[in-house]
Amino acid sequence: MNLGKYEIETYYVVVNGQTETRQRVVYTGLNEEDIFIERYYGSIREGYRGSNSFFKDLEWIDLRTHIVGESVVVNDKSNPPKPQIYLSISSIESVQREGDLNLVIYDSQTEPINLEFITKYDCDQAYSVFNLVLQNPDTDIDSIINDVTAPTIFFNEYFFGEVVKLDGSDLSGPFSTDDGSTFLVDVFFSNFEGPKPITKNDIITGLIYSVNDNRDGQMNLTETDFTIYKDVINVDNIVDEISGLGIYLCKFYIQDLGQNQNNSTVVFSIT
Repeated sequence: MNLGKYEIETYYVVVNGQTETRQRVVYTGLNEEDIFIERYYGSIREGYRGSNSFFKDLEWIDLRTHIVGESVVVNDKSNPPKPQIYLSISSIESVQREGDLNLVIYDSQTEPINLEFITKYDCDQAYSVFNLVLQNPDTDIDSIINDVTAPTIFFNEYFFGEVVKLDGSDLSGPFSTDDGSTFLVDVFFSNFEGPKPITKNDIITGLIYSVNDNRDGQMNLTETDFTIYKDVINVDNIVDEISGLGIYLCKFYIQDLGQNQNNSTVVFSIT
């Protein structure tokens, strides 16, 4: 009875700067069990460095669900597509971006796996997909579409007692960036009950209720995610805090893993 086949797979190590060939056993089951790889386990002696498994010319749609809640498959460009490698969700320790086109999968069961994508867009989308699956293993990748939606910023109704308004609207809040792209806060400094000066941390704690993304979920807003400008948005007009009378523009640049960026603005009129 034919239960499967053994094959010898060649890989490489670098020894003192020289590349040498090594081999490992690959077992493919044909007995109605899922395909799996019997990898060689061992330690690399000092002076040796194992090379990564490498897959290139990928698009983000080449990532598909193999078994929902258990594994992801990376397909090739055949028609119909053929699997190049299966990744167990539970054994993926992390996914890291390296440059614009590469993701490295760190798996507890094997050496790092390098995925090289055709475009930065594909790499960004794939990075977002992996994060989604690791956070929500029951996600079926086959059912999701590309992510082109920026994170949404939800504002408090009041900023230390001052109303947060939607530019050009008489509606009452609280508002979010789904309602518009520009918001206004009028501050009468002599009667202002908030901190003086107003720091970036004050803006985070007093203005922002939460930041949420359609794919990445709840996000943390940090001081590096926005810039304060005095009078006009210009690199020469950047300030660290709101410290006197005038117009200050708080410009957000927060982005999700798919590199979709929220560019909304809150205008502080200090009189």
